[in-house]
Amino acid sequence: MSKGSKPTIRDVAMAADVSLTTVSYVLSGRHGGTTRISQPTQDRVLAAVKELGYVPNQAARGMRRGKTDVVAVAIGNLDWPWDRALATAAADILPQHGYQPVILLGDDWRKFMMSGGADGVIIGYFPESKSEDETVTELARRGVAQVVISGTMKPAGFDVLAPETDSGLADCMEFLTTSHRRVACIRRADPAGRPKSRFAAYAAGLEKAGIPLDASLVRTSHHRPATAYQSALELLQLPDRPTAILCTDDMEALQTIRAAYRLGLRVPEDIQIVGVGNSTEGQDYDPALTTVGPDPIFEQVVRMLLDRLTGTTPAEGIRVASPWKLHRRGTTEG
Repeated sequence: MSKGSKPTIRDVAMAADVSLTTVSYVLSGRHGGTTRISQPTQDRVLAAVKELGYVPNQAARGMRRGKTDVVAVAIGNLDWPWDRALATAAADILPQHGYQPVILLGDDWRKFMMSGGADGVIIGYFPESKSEDETVTELARRGVAQVVISGTMKPAGFDVLAPETDSGLADCMEFLTTSHRRVACIRRADPAGRPKSRFAAYAAGLEKAGIPLDASLVRTSHHRPATAYQSALELLQLPDRPTAILCTDDMEALQTIRAAYRLGLRVPEDIQIVGVGNSTEGQDYDPALTTVGPDPIFEQVVRMLLDRLTGTTPAEGIRVASPWKLHRRGTTEG
């Protein structure tokens, strides 16, 4: 080995006085069955690896074996508490099972997965109106392990964790309108007529309580923290400010708490705040965030993908329902 160069598998073989094949078998763990490698030989190979500082080229090994030992996690943005929690769960669990997690933002996962970049993928979010996706369908045809979080997509060679939000959102609005007549909303995006949107649940809850929808109490964050923060400041400085705010994502709710504190308002005494998502960050906040969402699912999603990778899930795929409910905590409870 020349000075300054990285050690190779050939260097390991020479140092241990064994063949390249023997080194490969020892490092891959494939030395059972009909291939017998004595323990002293294994020890000699591993000692040479340690002494030389050899690191296997995982990409090359993956190409040879048709396996990458990589799992992709496709999320929207690390600014969002839900996405951070999913990425954290993957980073905690996957290495314990021999997989390296790769976090992909936005639509980057499509090109990465179609090029064979990973053995499997967790797709953290699809629009509520989407019932199928060409990339997911093609990856399923190729036998790539996938778990999709979607309330509308159906299993077809992949698994689906299906959020069921309606009951939780309805309970939330009933809870708020029982005590408040001026309930504002910070929504992620314009609803564009989607009857199942979180904003639609807000509007339906007001109607059920006999409260007219007041456009001056509605803001759109475009799912950006800075915009959500500014929207909250605007609402909280209205001459007749709302007494409660429903945010259609936990990120917006946490930004609203920050805005309230900046203005010297007390939470929940002066303003009650509710999010959607039941993120880990919201649970750990001070005060803890009242939110609509599932019981913690992030570890469950990762383990669903591990089951598919190991072939313990039916080939046609499964749908696991994830009911959402109102979790009442410190931002509405005095």
